[in-house]
Amino acid sequence: MTDNKNIVAVAGATGRAGRLVVQALLSRGFQVRALLIPPFDSLEQPDFKEAGVGLVEADLGSVESLEKAVDGADFLISALGSKKPFSKKENDNIDNMGNQNLTRAAKAKGLKKIVVISSIGAGDSWKAVGLFSKIFMRPILKAKEKSEAFIRGFGFDYTIIRPGGYADTELSGTAAFGEGGHFSGKITRQQIAEVCVDALTSPAMNNRTFEVVDESTVPEEKRSAIITL
Repeated sequence: MTDNKNIVAVAGATGRAGRLVVQALLSRGFQVRALLIPPFDSLEQPDFKEAGVGLVEADLGSVESLEKAVDGADFLISALGSKKPFSKKENDNIDNMGNQNLTRAAKAKGLKKIVVISSIGAGDSWKAVGLFSKIFMRPILKAKEKSEAFIRGFGFDYTIIRPGGYADTELSGTAAFGEGGHFSGKITRQQIAEVCVDALTSPAMNNRTFEVVDESTVPEEKRSAIITL
């Protein structure tokens, strides 16, 4: 627990990873504001209300709307993710322009930092994923790659988290970090949620892009690429 009262705005808060991000923030004493994006998010979120999470409606395609939504917050976490891997339009609207617009809004309103969940396979980690991901996830990965490049060049503090494949069973619980796409592996959504919260206040994670997997899933021959923060 922490007595930190900073407000963290969360986009994608109603998704499987996003809900865990919200829970992790609350457990560490942060105040949380969920950005609800119609038509993807219902404006009725009784579990969030019960937990004391602030709710604000926002238009992902409007920087002005997002500026109003994040006004007064200290940090922003984006757990956005398209649910239509074969829809190039939706991939671009959410995974690319959505994250670009969130970054523009966060900088305009003077937030301290944005943390974005991307994916292994984006950018220079393309070589780390298998043929299946390269064929079926290419549109999403390319959209994420565009948003990553924008964020890195925008002049605003960030951390980009690239999870490996999500596991639905418990793993070792030890997160392994890499840079430059040298390995892939599995990770739980809970682990990624905790890593996102860590990134808010960790100087060692500022302005860096990390691949993050559970250490137990990194092949032995790739373990030398694991970095220490």
